[in-house]
Amino acid sequence: MSNSQLFLSDEVKEKYITAHSHNLLAKELGISLLSLDKYAKEHFWDEEHKLYWQDLATAKLKEGAEGGNHLAIKELLKLVGLARPIGRPPKAEVERKLAKEVQIEKEYQQDMKRLATIN
Repeated sequence: MSNSQLFLSDEVKEKYITAHSHNLLAKELGISLLSLDKYAKEHFWDEEHKLYWQDLATAKLKEGAEGGNHLAIKELLKLVGLARPIGRPPKAEVERKLAKEVQIEKEYQQDMKRLATIN
């Protein structure tokens, strides 16, 4: 059966979105995993599946954070982009910062020389 002839119900969509194993779902439906995945991509079920599990994981992290779990708090901060990386910054970042500081110092010295000639 080609994907253009394949039609899956809303009930199957819900199963796909919440499924732990799409392979088992495909076997249950009697179709190949490739057909199921292709159909899901064509109908954007794969995106809904991803969002469903991200939401579920975020909710569990929130529950853990509310309970005082430090690891959950740390992961939740990383998820929302508020945690800074732990450890030494990368060499390129350190070099960029040093180069910027050198440039600022040069500009400051040039400004001071220019101001000295004005007085």
